[in-house]
Amino acid sequence: MKTKRIVAVTACPTGIAHTFMAAKKIESWAKEHGFHVKVETQGSDGVKNLLTREDIASADAIILAVDVPIQDQERFDGLPQLKVRTQELIKHTDEFLQQALNAGKTPHITTGSPEISRTAYQVFIGHIMTGISYMLPVVVLGGLLMAVAKITGQFIEIENTPFAVLDKLGFMTIKFMYPIFAMYLAFSIAGKPALIPGFIGGIMSDEIYKRFFDLDGFMPSSFFGAIAIGFFVGYMVRYLNDVIKVSTQLTTIKTMLVVPLLTGITLVMVMQYLINPVFGALNQWMVGFFTAAGDTGRGFYSAMIAAGTAFDLGGPINKAAGSVALGLNGAGPTFDLTARELSIVIPSIGVGFAALLNGRFGLPDVFSSEEKTLGSTSLLLGVIGISEGAIPFILKNPRLIPVFMTGAVGGTLVAISLGVKQTLPLPAIWGWPLATNVPGYLFGVLIGSLICALGVLFLSKKSVA
Repeated sequence: MKTKRIVAVTACPTGIAHTFMAAKKIESWAKEHGFHVKVETQGSDGVKNLLTREDIASADAIILAVDVPIQDQERFDGLPQLKVRTQELIKHTDEFLQQALNAGKTPHITTGSPEISRTAYQVFIGHIMTGISYMLPVVVLGGLLMAVAKITGQFIEIENTPFAVLDKLGFMTIKFMYPIFAMYLAFSIAGKPALIPGFIGGIMSDEIYKRFFDLDGFMPSSFFGAIAIGFFVGYMVRYLNDVIKVSTQLTTIKTMLVVPLLTGITLVMVMQYLINPVFGALNQWMVGFFTAAGDTGRGFYSAMIAAGTAFDLGGPINKAAGSVALGLNGAGPTFDLTARELSIVIPSIGVGFAALLNGRFGLPDVFSSEEKTLGSTSLLLGVIGISEGAIPFILKNPRLIPVFMTGAVGGTLVAISLGVKQTLPLPAIWGWPLATNVPGYLFGVLIGSLICALGVLFLSKKSVA
């Protein structure tokens, strides 16, 4: 009897944790059931284990475990395929793989895919996460350029040197985070025709617009404005492409002239007279409210950012909290990135501490040998600024979510009470040297991580080694 063949593609917004966790789940399940399997990962390190057309043609089941648009999607056009979010596949591997195999794949089938139905919320979040996945490299590279310049500046004078150029370029790069975000959010909805209109709308949502037009008193609509215009542009382009019917000979004029012109004029009016006034006023109110509250305001604001960042470890709430913090960074003495940078690493380092403390000093012995390895890996990931190392533990035990939130908030409040401030978007070892009061910063990480570690140990059930 011929061994059945499964092929899959996995891709998550950050291309780090869920991409490879989903791939591992598919491979383990297939091998356990005696199937041949090949999984292509489209992660932060590019496309690995590329599926060829021969692989796809000979497959008995095709699974696309993806949260973002993937490269070379057209390879699967017209073929039955199961599409599912990475996190859902990780949780219910057997259910979805059995569904894909039961759907079958015969030569006469040319249309129809057993796609998992998605709620309006999942569609909404999916588009946002696509935009964020393209925005993150902008923030990271800009922050790294600035960090190199500022660290060097602590030892030598960098004025009129290439390091000064790096500093300014890094700052400029970060200012394009919302245009890139809005651009790819719109792209996620309507494809390439929405890219440049989304980019223009994103420019109008951020400080670049204020600086270029010298608009005194203008408060950017920032993250919320970029979300609004990204969706507006995406659905407007899709609508225009659907309703404007032209002959094949005029399609180029439609897509290159008519749709961009109508979209561009409309989006400028909508940004100028609706989105910027509404969300700019909201941002202005937040800045005024938290600033007027002084230290209490900073503590409350930092606690909200910390809790949101630690809530889903790289998920939509995490990314939303980080994007808000980035947008308000520097808007006043209350607004910096301390809470964001601490809360990215505290849960992962906390899980690593739990692995080290497991069964020692009278603490519960709850980790299996595999979980100890995962914990050690999580510690390393936390030190270099990746929060996803703790994800396997909250998937197994969702009660740890409030534990991680508590640890992040606790560590953040300890740090800011010690006068810590971090203004560059770099967590972990990349940004720690640039914070004010580095010992206080590290003490906040330690306290928050210990809270997480103790919570993990006392709320986890004993695992079999």
